[in-house]
Amino acid sequence: MSENFNYVEMRDYIEPFLRSKHEEFQLLGIERLSIDDLWDFVLFTIEKKKADKPSRLYQLVNHVMSLSVNDYMNKLRVDMFKGTEIQLTDDLFSSFN
Repeated sequence: MSENFNYVEMRDYIEPFLRSKHEEFQLLGIERLSIDDLWDFVLFTIEKKKADKPSRLYQLVNHVMSLSVNDYMNKLRVDMFKGTEIQLTDDLFSSFN
């Protein structure tokens, strides 16, 4: 990956593609997702990749357009389980007192 490639600076260039993906997600039922949330999700998925991170504008556009609602819902599900794991453990042990 090119060290000079700055994803944050590229956001303005790919804004039409973000809007398109945002509309797609809304049509499929993800109505509370903002474009900023979608952009955060894009950055998260890029950082999660171990290899083949986008290093050119067209690769970034391809990455955005290849994201699916299923990818987003999987991330929400994992975040939910991470956030409630301690709470579930505390609730489990509190029932024994």
